[in-house]
Amino acid sequence: MAQKTYEEYSVGEVFESYARTITEADIVNYTCFAGLKLPMFIDEEFSKQHSLFKTRVAPGLMTASIAAGMLEDILGKYTLAALGLDQFKFSAPVKAGDTLHARITVEDLKDVSDKNRGVITVKVEVVNQQGIVPCVFHGAFMMRKGTL
Repeated sequence: MAQKTYEEYSVGEVFESYARTITEADIVNYTCFAGLKLPMFIDEEFSKQHSLFKTRVAPGLMTASIAAGMLEDILGKYTLAALGLDQFKFSAPVKAGDTLHARITVEDLKDVSDKNRGVITVKVEVVNQQGIVPCVFHGAFMMRKGTL
């Protein structure tokens, strides 16, 4: 857990988050909450017969949401606002039983006119237990300078 102020970060710095195993309940709860009804998310028999993965998979945005929680653990209490999340790429399935963690790389630091804040840009890679990266995205966050 980093939990550092803006000026304590360095471009190129890499952080590894805690790991979390995706459960059946995670997938069921997320699809219900989000109102997702695609068979590839909710119908095991359909998925066995028709999907590329032969089982139900977690929605990509669920994977990104879990990674956002992991990112919060790194940036923490010095985060003032999320300014944007973009360039989402979903390149491999996430299934119940997969264990994920996030690798966060600081890509840019930009001072703003307010001397108490700065913008940190990060790349978030979700990594599973086999070292496969099923999801990558980028984010920009307004961060506090100095101490609380």
